[in-house]
Amino acid sequence: MPTKHLGPNEKLLVSIEPKGLQHIDPAAIEALYQQEPNRMVLGSTPYLSLYYFGQKFFDPLKIQQRIEGMKQKIARKVAAAGSDSTKARKIRDRINNRIDRLEEKKKEGNFLMQVGEPPAIYDSTLMAETMEQIDIYLNAKGYFNHTATYQKDIKKDKLVYITINIDENDPYRYANFSYGIPDTAVLNLVKSAEENSLLQPHEIYDEAVLTLERDRLYELMKNRGYYDFARAYISFEVDTSYAGHTAQVKTLIQNPENDSTHHVYKLNKVYFKSDADRFGIARDTVTFNNIRYIAYDLKYAPKVLDQKIIIYPGQLYSQVRTSVTQRQLADLDVFQFNNVLYNKITDPRDSTNTYLLNAFINAIPAKKYQETAELGLNYTEAVPGPFSSINLRIRNIFGGAENLDLGLHGGLEGQLSLEDPDKTVLSKQYGANLGLTFPTILLPFGGPSILSANNPKTRVLTSFTSIDRDEYKRTNYQLSYDYIWQKARTTLQIPTQQLIFSPVNLSIVQTDRISNEFIASLEKYSQGSKSLIESFRSAFLSYMAFNFIYNTNDFTQTLNARYFRTLLEVGGLTKELGLNIKLGDLQTFQYAKANPDYRRYIPLGGEQYFVYRINAGVATPLFNTDVLPYDKYFFAGGASSVRAWQSRRLGPGSYATEDVVFENGELVRKRDFALEQPGEVLLEGSAEYRFNMFSFINGAFFVDAGNVWWLKKDETKPGADFAFNRFYKELAVGTGFGIRFDLAVVVLRFDLATKVYDPAGINGEKFVLDNFSFSEFFTRNNQSTLNIGIGYPF
Repeated sequence: MPTKHLGPNEKLLVSIEPKGLQHIDPAAIEALYQQEPNRMVLGSTPYLSLYYFGQKFFDPLKIQQRIEGMKQKIARKVAAAGSDSTKARKIRDRINNRIDRLEEKKKEGNFLMQVGEPPAIYDSTLMAETMEQIDIYLNAKGYFNHTATYQKDIKKDKLVYITINIDENDPYRYANFSYGIPDTAVLNLVKSAEENSLLQPHEIYDEAVLTLERDRLYELMKNRGYYDFARAYISFEVDTSYAGHTAQVKTLIQNPENDSTHHVYKLNKVYFKSDADRFGIARDTVTFNNIRYIAYDLKYAPKVLDQKIIIYPGQLYSQVRTSVTQRQLADLDVFQFNNVLYNKITDPRDSTNTYLLNAFINAIPAKKYQETAELGLNYTEAVPGPFSSINLRIRNIFGGAENLDLGLHGGLEGQLSLEDPDKTVLSKQYGANLGLTFPTILLPFGGPSILSANNPKTRVLTSFTSIDRDEYKRTNYQLSYDYIWQKARTTLQIPTQQLIFSPVNLSIVQTDRISNEFIASLEKYSQGSKSLIESFRSAFLSYMAFNFIYNTNDFTQTLNARYFRTLLEVGGLTKELGLNIKLGDLQTFQYAKANPDYRRYIPLGGEQYFVYRINAGVATPLFNTDVLPYDKYFFAGGASSVRAWQSRRLGPGSYATEDVVFENGELVRKRDFALEQPGEVLLEGSAEYRFNMFSFINGAFFVDAGNVWWLKKDETKPGADFAFNRFYKELAVGTGFGIRFDLAVVVLRFDLATKVYDPAGINGEKFVLDNFSFSEFFTRNNQSTLNIGIGYPF
């Protein structure tokens, strides 16, 4: 019983529920609770029970004794160190860190107590504070005539259920606006931009909007030369007695305390400093486009820096231009840190009676060489596979803020053998890459100034990768030339759009070795289609691509956000463009491909989220060709797709690859999932309800649906082609539960999924949820899968 540990007069708070809200978000009210109730699941309190269980193993007295022992240990070791102050400091730091961890454990409890919840003993004082906070919040949102009361119900003598009854009543709305600004220049500036005001007639009064309007006016002043201006000068006078449910707002901007006007500042000189001070030694000065570059040894081309600096002599002071300059210099990734400082000139005015500033841009160079290494272990098909990579970045390699990246990688991975589905083969993969990134758009004409405000980059990348399996060995050589730039909704916001245009992508796939048994397996599974066999021939591939990404979320995926990505790709058009490239007997491909992907993230409050994804695509051969490069086909199934199917094993359509085997002396049809199933059409979607279980452990219920199809009908594969009158009947459906460990720097994911609807079910058995068995998650089977991944599935 959750109440057996309570004292005689103690009661357990298990629920607070707001009712009656029409316009206010309930999650906003829940955030005001001064006492969080214990969570209940099916009438029980598992988190509280876990806390009590952990408490059995928790002895704060023993922890305090360990703390005292460590303090004595510090005294002994410091005394032994004698006059060696460095050694004594290291001793104190090391042992004090342990003491801090013990103090935290003494305060927070052991691991089980932290994962669980301490008892929420009902406190009427805290409930009164909650109601007070609700009143303040509703008034701030314009509901001045609201009523809010609460009702307490006690069940089983000890469990407290609170119902908060809220009647918002009619809100107050803006009816009239005026100004109280004695400085006429400031008044005229504010009026000239009043069309951008966030306060509009008939909108509901909202203190949060008033704060945003104050920020807007402050930014307006700071971006029009008012260097000394402060937020404290701006205030609002609100009158709610004007008429029924209306609010008059008067915008006030005070003059400086010791002056009759606010002063406008103009930039006199701009300096750029890019190395540390050496006192007593003068720097050299290089002037480019009226900016003075001062350095002992100028290592960065002024022509490149000039594209990132947007503050110049003669301009009015602007906070936004200052911030954009800092951001664009940071985007170069050649400076560890940069800032912009302004000094007022002693004789503060020019011929137009404007006050003057000198600007100093200080940029601290980043390390020229940066190394990163990664070592890890994959666990695929019950075989552990180590992998590692090492990367080296060389910054500003040619003096124009160019960055050179060198990388080596290799690893082992267990994979099912195509020749023997019951056998696991070890795939060896290794490779290297070299990339050079320029901070501008490189074109024969006009490149440096194109998209200069959008963090443009030109990237040249070359790489090779070798895959060595028992059945074959292949090597891929690749060269790409990419233009990359970003866009933000407003000047100072984090970019939400990234665009990548790749006019040149060249790839050579060389099949160095392939076994006769493997070729026979390809012919067996192809069943009239040449896609598998052709894909293992040596080939030359050229294509152009455009990739657009729109993302308003952050790394933690906790925002109310949208994500949209689309890829457009056209390959093999060199012949149509007059370049008939032939490299020996390498086959070539001509094709087109499109792949849009939309995702939506909706917070539900209380660390709960509903997210969904729709991913589609179509790829087709062009100009009398009938085969795509194998890597350009679509695949369904796996940890980031329809999770109840093994990776790339779903589809196509309602067609099933089958084997006929002897069982108990009879021929039996059985599904064969050994082969990857490529398709030219993709349609899949997923929905997840994500929630916090306890501490850093999150859970998710999910449903996935999708499939791949071929564009053309193939008599040897009935049901594999896409048709509008039946495709919706061929969407495979899976469901499951996921556990995610949010370790701050990485999310470790375990998704357990099982099949609900299999459009290719044998003998008409398509609804297959009845075949579910929990024990099968940890065996190789065709009904359920355990997916292990890093990061969220989408």
